[in-house]
Amino acid sequence: MDIEQVAEESPEAIARLYPNPWRGPLDFELGQLVYDTGLGEHARPLIALIKKVYRAIPDYDALTAEINPLVITRSGEVVAGDAKLEMDDNSAWRHKDLEQKYGSVIEGDPYEVEAHKRGLTYVSLDGDIGIIGNGAGLCMSTLDLVQRAGGRPANFCDIGGGAKAEVVENALAVILMNPKVKGVLINVFGGITRGDEVAKGIVTARDNLKMRLPLVVRLSGTRMEEGREILQKNGIEPGVSAWEAAQKIVEVSSALVGKSPSKTGDGAA
Repeated sequence: MDIEQVAEESPEAIARLYPNPWRGPLDFELGQLVYDTGLGEHARPLIALIKKVYRAIPDYDALTAEINPLVITRSGEVVAGDAKLEMDDNSAWRHKDLEQKYGSVIEGDPYEVEAHKRGLTYVSLDGDIGIIGNGAGLCMSTLDLVQRAGGRPANFCDIGGGAKAEVVENALAVILMNPKVKGVLINVFGGITRGDEVAKGIVTARDNLKMRLPLVVRLSGTRMEEGREILQKNGIEPGVSAWEAAQKIVEVSSALVGKSPSKTGDGAA
């Protein structure tokens, strides 16, 4: 059952098969695999079971398909004592039937789980500055800039090509669940999405959440001047450049160390 320990201490005790990915494992290959484990007398039911487990990977876009422990009863019956199927999140839309049948069973980091439920691309990190960007590349570069400015990002959160109020609010809500977060930096490039609409969405999200932590926004692209004007009118000082915004959020967040969030004003920096 402790396969990791066995792999480390006695790797020769594990029988392995690397089948052709285009045709899958053949019966004689599976037969050899079973005999290599010393369970040749149970070859027929084991081969049938292994084929089903292997088939589950392409059928359900699985990253992991595992039975552990596998039980062989005194009567020779093969039973899956427990099993795990880890599906690629990007393919979840193709398998709504599984969610309807078994419910949504998601495990892992609590913030990542909550973000997944809200349809966000989110990864937890160990810092204290929340990061939101619209696009994976922009979000990654924002993490680097915050790190360069002396800060430590608390997360990676990509809200996609747009920045509608509901999406921004969901992203902020998840980030603010983390008690370590001392401030949030939003870096948005308005391409098809207009900067003034992005700004309205950010203001609405902040107000709905009654956010009181420092918030710095870098907004560029289509109608960015109008967007920056909306932010300023609502007490949010926009960063002219991504580097300036990163420095600003690190500065104001550092000033919060030892202070209560209730003393941080109206949430604008």
